[in-house]
Amino acid sequence: MQLMLSHVTFAYPSAQSPILNNLTVAFPTGWTGLLGDNGCGKTTLARVATCELAPSAGSVTQGLVCALCPQDADEAPANLADFALDYGREARALRDAFRIDDSMPWRFDELSFGERKKLQIACALWSAPDVLALDEPTNHLDADAREELACALGTFRGIGILVSHDRELLDKLATRCVSFEPGGKVVVRPGGYTQAHRQAELERASVQRERSEAKDELARLVAEKGRREQEASRAQARRSKRHIDPKDRDAKGKIDLAVYTGKDGQAGRLSAQMSSRVEAAQKRMAAAYVHKRYDGDLWLDAEASPRKTLLRIEPANVPCGDGTLDIPGLFVGNTDHIGIVGPNGAGKSTLLAHLRTLMPCDLAVLDIPQELSAAERKRVVSDLHRIAPSERGRILSIVAQLNSDPERILEGERTSPGELRKLLLAEGIACHPVLIVMDEPTNHLDLHSVEALERALAAYPGALLLVSHDRRFLGACTSRTWEVRDGRVREI
Repeated sequence: MQLMLSHVTFAYPSAQSPILNNLTVAFPTGWTGLLGDNGCGKTTLARVATCELAPSAGSVTQGLVCALCPQDADEAPANLADFALDYGREARALRDAFRIDDSMPWRFDELSFGERKKLQIACALWSAPDVLALDEPTNHLDADAREELACALGTFRGIGILVSHDRELLDKLATRCVSFEPGGKVVVRPGGYTQAHRQAELERASVQRERSEAKDELARLVAEKGRREQEASRAQARRSKRHIDPKDRDAKGKIDLAVYTGKDGQAGRLSAQMSSRVEAAQKRMAAAYVHKRYDGDLWLDAEASPRKTLLRIEPANVPCGDGTLDIPGLFVGNTDHIGIVGPNGAGKSTLLAHLRTLMPCDLAVLDIPQELSAAERKRVVSDLHRIAPSERGRILSIVAQLNSDPERILEGERTSPGELRKLLLAEGIACHPVLIVMDEPTNHLDLHSVEALERALAAYPGALLLVSHDRRFLGACTSRTWEVRDGRVREI
């Protein structure tokens, strides 16, 4: 069984150019990882492959049963009720694998995003499709849930398409990776993320060496061409009779002899030959193009608040699910970088909601939630078009430094969730916040963008409150940790 996309082109109505252009790629049985920067077309390709979108041109294999799990988990899966009412062996095995109790499907709107994501994926696996596409399936999942997910997906025997920034999941599942490269190219490499990335870096290093050699050769040829042009110019001057006395027959004879024997004309011919060699070297150098990466730190134009303590939290018990969350006395200093950790459903979002009620009205806070509704996503992009051009340019400059293409964001219709999070951060930075609150900041971000955000937040001079399951990310940009577990909050 194989899914084939042949010469597929797809363009959104508002886009100036197609996001997929004459793309041909095959997906065999097993898991294939889709790699690339935010907005490059990974989600669009997954939607076209599962017939969620019809291509503008080209063809997609028909007759396969397809299922797509989107990035967001705002809406309950269409087959959720059927899954909840099925007590057959496969449904029970999936509920056990994802630790889904009997009540969860019936209170979907009350669940955490991580719990919703587990239900979403379980329903997709239960439908037993021929083609299963997962778009960032580990978003919102804690460490235990990610391990459960990898085990469950490892049993899938159909055609799997995995859009993910989770390196461990890609290494465990993918046997090949399809990578979106700069310039619109798509390259297929064997193995999971680590093997494919290593191969890509070897290819990049090879191209860099070729470009360096081509640059050196071009410089040598240009210098030689200049030398030969000077020689040809001197030879031309020697052949000229303009400054010779008309009666000096010996001098005229020598010039005529040089022209007859071709001695002085040789320099001109050598100069002409060098032009073609220089042109060939220029083409070689152009062919060895290496896409520039932005690896610099993002400068955040912000300062720490003059208040030494931004929040002082008194001990409290607040409602959380079917029970309560015990919150001890805590504080947030003006330069504290705090990471909030804990399993799905433990109450991390409840803690954030409580903290929001305690924030002074005059505190400049940038608060970026886990997910945006469709209406909010549309509003964020629309607001960008209404601000002054100079301010818009500054915001888009920050977005570019976070590894996204500003032109794609301005087009609006195909702005990815990862690009929207960067846009929210960029807009907030322009307002000079003294406290940044982010719930799962790495969700939807590609790997290079995660690294750029990590460097940016680590350098932020104000206070941070970050909820994340990515311990490596938190270790790089926070210095204090609050753990939410078993109905209580504690500093560790």
